[in-house]
Amino acid sequence: MLVEGQLLNIKMENFLQQNFVAVWHHFLSFEISRSKFAVETWGSGNAYLIFQVIAWHHILVMNDEAKSKLREEAVELWFKLTKTGFKTQNVLTYSLISSLTSLSIETVRRHVKKLQNKKWVYYSKKEGVKYSPSEENNKFLADIFNNKEVRDLGRFLDVIEKQKLKLR
Repeated sequence: MLVEGQLLNIKMENFLQQNFVAVWHHFLSFEISRSKFAVETWGSGNAYLIFQVIAWHHILVMNDEAKSKLREEAVELWFKLTKTGFKTQNVLTYSLISSLTSLSIETVRRHVKKLQNKKWVYYSKKEGVKYSPSEENNKFLADIFNNKEVRDLGRFLDVIEKQKLKLR
């Protein structure tokens, strides 16, 4: 038996299958724009993939402490936990990053070292890779990069909603 969430996933998948031509180029435009900005920001596609996994890990751990769904409050918590740290048993290792990105462990190690030198992350054998940016980098990520992501993703979702309205 399908639960409601699975049914919604199937509905959206069916919608995308049936409206592929009208929607998919917008999705690819979103991905290309985001990737281009990320590669310019982190210096290479590999660094971007690695940083994306590090940010993903940070927000997953942050979710345990989040009490609100609002972006503004999430950003406040993001800044707070970046300064104070958080307790977690989940260590982000070179091996896990390698597995998630399909990059070699050595490539991951080199890029994490570069990200650490550029004040984006911290690494130790005991604690693994942690998001640990300079204040300037953290502000850039929250105020510029993520705002652009939210705006552009919202525009893509608007395309889907517009297409859904045409079908009614």
